[in-house]
Amino acid sequence: VSRLFPSTIYTGMSRRSTSIPTPSSRRFSACSRAAVTRCCSRYATTRALRARTRKRLKRATRADNVSFDGFARVAHVTDATDWRVEYPFVVVSPDSEDEVASVVRELIALGLTIIPRGGGTGYTGGAVPLTRRSAVLNTEKLEALSAVEWVELPGVGRQVPTLRAGAGVVTRRAMDAAE
Repeated sequence: VSRLFPSTIYTGMSRRSTSIPTPSSRRFSACSRAAVTRCCSRYATTRALRARTRKRLKRATRADNVSFDGFARVAHVTDATDWRVEYPFVVVSPDSEDEVASVVRELIALGLTIIPRGGGTGYTGGAVPLTRRSAVLNTEKLEALSAVEWVELPGVGRQVPTLRAGAGVVTRRAMDAAE
């Protein structure tokens, strides 16, 4: 009996397999089959969730604002912290603030965790997806920035300088505008 192939018996120049499954090989085969089945079912589940997501988000924003592709997902896997925990399931980039509420409503209905993301320059890890079923709400397009205005705010009793910044405005740009 060969040490390399213990289940194979060599007789002369020919060999024949005895194919006697051992308990450990049966356990290995069963575990392998179960793993492949789980993996295949995840693909089917993911495909179905993507179809539902496309259908629901079509009501809220343009189809090309919804990205499942690898490039968009990799680009939104982290922020400036460079922490990587999980890839987002989908990246949604609404064209206007008016679309945000309906996009959020649809993502909640789908049971996805929403990760709001501005320019991706934050150092807090707040834009890092932590679950497989997360949706990054990319607000980079929402970059309106007003001039500084003097406004009387409730409870302050005097006018103070303010500016209106869209959710996608990078902090440095807002600071420059305030100077």
